[in-house]
Amino acid sequence: MSPQDKCTLSFYRDLEPMGKSDQVVLVRHIESGQIFVKKRLSAYSREMYRFLQGKDFAGVPHVYECLDDEDCIVVIEEYVPGQTLRKYMDEQGPLPEPRAKQLIEALCDILVRLHGAEKPVVCRDLKPENVILTKDDKLVIVDFDAAKFVSQEKVDTVLLGTPGYAAPEQFGFAASDERTDVYAVGVLLNEMLTGALPQEKTADGACGRVVRRSTSLDPKERHGSIADFRLDLNGRLRGWTYEPEATVQSDRRFLPPGFRTRTWWKMMLAILGYVLAFALSITYFFGGYVKEEYSALNNFALGLCWTMMFCWTVVYVFDYLRIRQKMPASRIKNRVLRFLGHVGIWGFGCFLAALITLPLHYLAEMGVGP
Repeated sequence: MSPQDKCTLSFYRDLEPMGKSDQVVLVRHIESGQIFVKKRLSAYSREMYRFLQGKDFAGVPHVYECLDDEDCIVVIEEYVPGQTLRKYMDEQGPLPEPRAKQLIEALCDILVRLHGAEKPVVCRDLKPENVILTKDDKLVIVDFDAAKFVSQEKVDTVLLGTPGYAAPEQFGFAASDERTDVYAVGVLLNEMLTGALPQEKTADGACGRVVRRSTSLDPKERHGSIADFRLDLNGRLRGWTYEPEATVQSDRRFLPPGFRTRTWWKMMLAILGYVLAFALSITYFFGGYVKEEYSALNNFALGLCWTMMFCWTVVYVFDYLRIRQKMPASRIKNRVLRFLGHVGIWGFGCFLAALITLPLHYLAEMGVGP
């Protein structure tokens, strides 16, 4: 750090860490007495913080200093009093639809300004922990460590984002753009309404249809912009059908897992898996895999049991027709217990498959059949 930067930083006195990390602390300016936030960042975009330092976006903390310090940067930014959206949602539980829409629309207002900047900014890590709800009921996005400028790159070269909120393209499948933030806002809307992520439970009604479209795996099937998302949220987006059972992938929802996104590598893996499963089932049915002393009826029972277990596993694990969200386990708030509940339901389904074929084994033991 240069002597000038050290001098600048010396005017800020550390007060206390914010949260569990000692890399983000509250500081006080020794002359003005004003409170700020100091961040020491090792994963960052220097250009992004330099850009924000020269701007004044409503809903974004003002960046006062951006100082280089060897392999990291030190950022001094505005302190925003309030509680995180995570804490608010935990205290309130699932929100009424009007309140959820009010908060999401406020978030959309901030993103419209960022996406429409002279150098469009994509946040890429929108989650309840990174949004502050102030005492006057305004939202502020406080974390831009993963943010980037929209570019012409075909894929993201740095994989950043929080699982559950990060869009698929953030993991190297394509380049992030405004639709990446659309995905995260759709997840936030769903969590506000249901207390769960979309893959665990999806909101009902028109909001649920908006969530399904905004969180589509294929960016081309999402809303093209945050402005379109907001119009859709209020039922004013042209070219979108609001039939009771309509979804953004209504023509694909009946396709088997692996083919719904029409991604070539997923389809190739699915074809390979289905072919292997079919070959194993046929092998069981014709007795080539099992012991020769087994009867044909026993072989048939084993093949039928294996086939039903395989189909049930594919249907449940890949949430075919959203069957997993219709199960009681999806309503469990604790994620670990919810996961264990889903494992239990899957295991019970496999048990039923074995139970159904048990009479055939019994008949085989009695010598009935070939």
